Amino acid sequence: MLYDRRDFGLLRLAGAYQWLPLAPLRALSPLKQLSREASLLSTLGLLAFSRSGEYLSLSPEGYQFLSAFDLSFQPPSKRPYSNSATLRRRLEVGSILFTCLSAGIEPALDKVERLKHQPVFLPAFTLRTGDGNLMNAAGCAGFGHWGNTAYMVLYVSEQSAGFFMNNELSHLHNLSSIFSERLDTPQALILAGESYPAIYKILTRTTPSERNGKKGYVDFSQAYPRLGIPACLLSCDDTGALQLAIMRQTDYRPRIAQAAFGARWKAEDDRLPEADGHVDGNPLVIAVDMDLRRLDRICRDARQQGRKEILVAALDGQMSGLLLEHFPPNVPIRPLRINARVLSVAFGGECVLGDPWPEEPLKLKGGLAHV
Repeated sequence: MLYDRRDFGLLRLAGAYQWLPLAPLRALSPLKQLSREASLLSTLGLLAFSRSGEYLSLSPEGYQFLSAFDLSFQPPSKRPYSNSATLRRRLEVGSILFTCLSAGIEPALDKVERLKHQPVFLPAFTLRTGDGNLMNAAGCAGFGHWGNTAYMVLYVSEQSAGFFMNNELSHLHNLSSIFSERLDTPQALILAGESYPAIYKILTRTTPSERNGKKGYVDFSQAYPRLGIPACLLSCDDTGALQLAIMRQTDYRPRIAQAAFGARWKAEDDRLPEADGHVDGNPLVIAVDMDLRRLDRICRDARQQGRKEILVAALDGQMSGLLLEHFPPNVPIRPLRINARVLSVAFGGECVLGDPWPEEPLKLKGGLAHV
């Protein structure tokens, strides 16, 4: 029997995740092929859908199949009950995981050393298994490495309104040697959620939650303004997948600026070092990574300098989803939408959506399979 690497990757994912949520898999356009593969593997008896149709898991035959490749996954001891914290968390992490897959970012499901490679996302549940608990007092969704930046990914929602700030940032710092032996990899946060407005609503709350300040727990609304590293918003949908596909490219901001404006763009603005240069004397901000704190700082300083116009470029779904409402009043901002032509010029065929598993045949043998 021949299986391609997409089949094998999906089976490994189901084995590691145990209850694979189907809603984000079906909702993300770049993963339609992967969704069809899941149905095919189900008819072959390797995957099983839950009776509710909400989850996907390995069948006994699926566990046996992976064991032939020396991959041992343990069947779950019990299923999460409806409305439980476990169920909610699996849906949250699953949304992030599939958004990464849509962006061509491979999930690492075994060793933390996989974070040396790019682009890769390591779900935190892989660090909560085994003999030691490397994620003590931490609830982050996982860690990423792409675009020469190290990320810690957190899910933001009404039910997940904060995090154990000091502990979790320490986990990211402690992984520095994994990302690079020189300990010089830039670090940032990804604040993911159902949509950009939903995330921003939690970040700008004025009323603290009941958990805020207890046992090191800090509301996102309290932590967000004082974070010492960049914090990028990520909507777990097709726009967010395109955002990640861009962010996994090196130097994505200057490449977009050059593609959009050509010779009119100058790489540096002496009066606004944080800006992405200027166009005809007007400061430019490439906001595709949704680092809103950086955007706010540039707009504030440009206004204080009396600059005539501020050019802000982002994806259409970002602009209409949040940015147009987020722009401060009485600031001369000209919103610009980054279209497919600009992305094609900037990245050629490098910035593509779709799962990262190639369709190369994989023949079942008795030895190890390296994917």
